[in-house]
Amino acid sequence: MVTTPAELPPRPVLVAGAINTDLVARVAKAPDAGETVTGSTFAIFGGGKGANQAIAAARSGAPTAMFGALGDDDFGRQRRADLEGEGIDTGSVARSTIAASGVALIVVEEETGQNRISYVPGATMTLTPEQAQDAVDRVKPAIVMTTLEPPPETIDALLNAGNKIGASIVLNATPEAIGARPLLGRTAVLVVNETEAEDLLGYAVSAANGEKAALALSTLGPATAVVTLGAAGAAVAHDGKAASLPAPRVDVVDTTGAGDAFCGAFAAELARGADPFTAARIGVVAGSLATTVPGAYPGIPRRDAVEQLLARA
Repeated sequence: MVTTPAELPPRPVLVAGAINTDLVARVAKAPDAGETVTGSTFAIFGGGKGANQAIAAARSGAPTAMFGALGDDDFGRQRRADLEGEGIDTGSVARSTIAASGVALIVVEEETGQNRISYVPGATMTLTPEQAQDAVDRVKPAIVMTTLEPPPETIDALLNAGNKIGASIVLNATPEAIGARPLLGRTAVLVVNETEAEDLLGYAVSAANGEKAALALSTLGPATAVVTLGAAGAAVAHDGKAASLPAPRVDVVDTTGAGDAFCGAFAAELARGADPFTAARIGVVAGSLATTVPGAYPGIPRRDAVEQLLARA
């Protein structure tokens, strides 16, 4: 049976997290410690998991606002313009005068499409609890989606403010999942990859035990848990039921931003009123399409592309 997106008009989504500039080098093989490898190409892209997810939600048709921070520098001005060019509300994107905009140094292997990332958060770490409260009060979102990129006290305030107005909290427990533990009781939906799931559960997670892992994660507090499984798709647990959602076959060029494409499309479908299984199916297709184009921002698909691939499934 073909799963189709929900057709209700989406409600507002507030996305919190980092807004970065990605400096991307493509190489035949990623260097080992102490090794220098000559690359083939270099490019500069907008990135940051929060910004990627906001763009994915916006391209999926949801009214989207961004909560984050940029430096008063050229990278910051360009990233703000990128977000506004996508129709994203940047009224809650702070301009820091004490920290530079975030930067990620990314090495992509040409043969496998796998990446290695060094990340400097910069202005993201200046976000305050007061700014989080203000963002929720201003946007009044139905969905609050956040990574663990902002400071812990700011995430704490964001979740409290979101829950107070009845928003559904979607927590993408990245980059260090262990930091999610104190937040799980105030989270409606937890999204993690295999490594992050292992950090929270204490055992290896793969497609073979993805459903078991999702069910175990859902006992830690969130009503819904999603484990993204790369090329294998995702496993979802909700209300005591679990399902595996396979990914379509695509020609992988660059996996950067694939998980963020999943999260943004998933949140947009939840904002339309879709159930978590349907929303995750849409997210899986969006994440798969994101791997077919180099760069995080350029690879994030629009909703019509997702619908076209679903129609062929």
